[in-house]
Amino acid sequence: MESILVKTTHNLRILTLNRPDKFNSFNREMAIRFQNELDRAGNDENIRAILISGEGKAFCAGQDLSEAIDPNGPWNFSYRY
Repeated sequence: MESILVKTTHNLRILTLNRPDKFNSFNREMAIRFQNELDRAGNDENIRAILISGEGKAFCAGQDLSEAIDPNGPWNFSYRY
């Protein structure tokens, strides 16, 4: 399932957050995809506006904390002193 749905209508780019089961909370994959889509829209001279919406009953609950606190998650760094 795509975490960000993208649709273009005339000069409008619509980005829909698509993790309704998690209230559209951002995980790493979603954040990267979102930034890439914003960059694409910004470089497309036909796009005049961007509409950001959320699938389901919530727009966005923020960061997906289950990923942030996972000891094997994407931000698990080993520090050497």
